[in-house]
Amino acid sequence: MKRLILSTLGSLVLLSLSVVPTFAATTQDVDVTAQPIYIALTNSEGTWTIGNIAENATAWWAVGNVVPNPTTFEAADMMSTVENTGSVAEDISIHSHNFTGGTVGWALGAAAGSDITQLSWGKTGGSTTTMTDFEDTTPVSFASNLAAAGTVKWCMRMNTPTVFSNGALKTSVVTLTAVAH
Repeated sequence: MKRLILSTLGSLVLLSLSVVPTFAATTQDVDVTAQPIYIALTNSEGTWTIGNIAENATAWWAVGNVVPNPTTFEAADMMSTVENTGSVAEDISIHSHNFTGGTVGWALGAAAGSDITQLSWGKTGGSTTTMTDFEDTTPVSFASNLAAAGTVKWCMRMNTPTVFSNGALKTSVVTLTAVAH
């Protein structure tokens, strides 16, 4: 009898559990996050002051103001560092402007000439000391898909005009521009 009572009582408990109502959630939260694309770069050096320079001369904007050595560009030889300070990978372009000052400025060219200067740049990551000339003011690729916080070390070389039309101070600007990759 005791067994029958316990069995019946157990069945009643199980039956009562199956009729207890269950409740569904009536609200649900969704967390939303967004990372803004932030494009930014810095360059460690802001000026290159060459000073007095003769016709048909070469100046280096590199460590020690000398030709980078050995024959491949190494970080220790480069004067400046470009850093991607943005939040995404960036493509960086570079261009320069003709030199102004006095009655006659200096044009950019693939070779130095009369009032034509050959201004070139080089960067780490290449296999040789091949320089890229600023032949005009058109931007060209400097670094592609540079990761956030990534850096590129670089230098410049100037071959001065073979003939100066005047002795006035000449100035130019080199511009680095970043866009999202």
